[in-house]
Amino acid sequence: MLASVVGPHAPEAAVDAAWLTTTGWQAVEVTTGRWFPDQPEPLSELVRWTGSPVSVARVVDSDCAIVTGLAPGGRPWRTALHIDSVADYAEYEPEALLLPEGMDPEEYGARHRAHVPHAARDLVAWAVAAGFPAADPTVIEELLLTESVFVEETWHDVLAELGFPTP
Repeated sequence: MLASVVGPHAPEAAVDAAWLTTTGWQAVEVTTGRWFPDQPEPLSELVRWTGSPVSVARVVDSDCAIVTGLAPGGRPWRTALHIDSVADYAEYEPEALLLPEGMDPEEYGARHRAHVPHAARDLVAWAVAAGFPAADPTVIEELLLTESVFVEETWHDVLAELGFPTP
């Protein structure tokens, strides 16, 4: 199934076995292949297949990420983590960060920063759809603007605050 939604190249995926067996949630790292988070079909297919909320983080060098998600019956959401790095990387790797053609990387970063309050509410609704109590959107906003050494740590902090068990 994973191969059908990550693109034309065969992916290598690793499932965090401890996380899977102790909580029922799965963390999958796709190290090759290509995920197209700007296209809703793969995310919708994963939600249909699992019957659960799904999130995908497109991580660039552990410095920044574009994160998308969808819950059954919900609408897709997207946010950026480590927004200053997103703007920096967008200048050199625009396709990796889904920079719209012709948009200035700084403007791209500014739009993501302005969208943080809305993204925080979307994330809370997504987690509620997963069966977790509603988190404080203000705390989620703060976490979305936080920068850890590695962007993966930032995402784990957001997930933990939303109630998801993290590895």
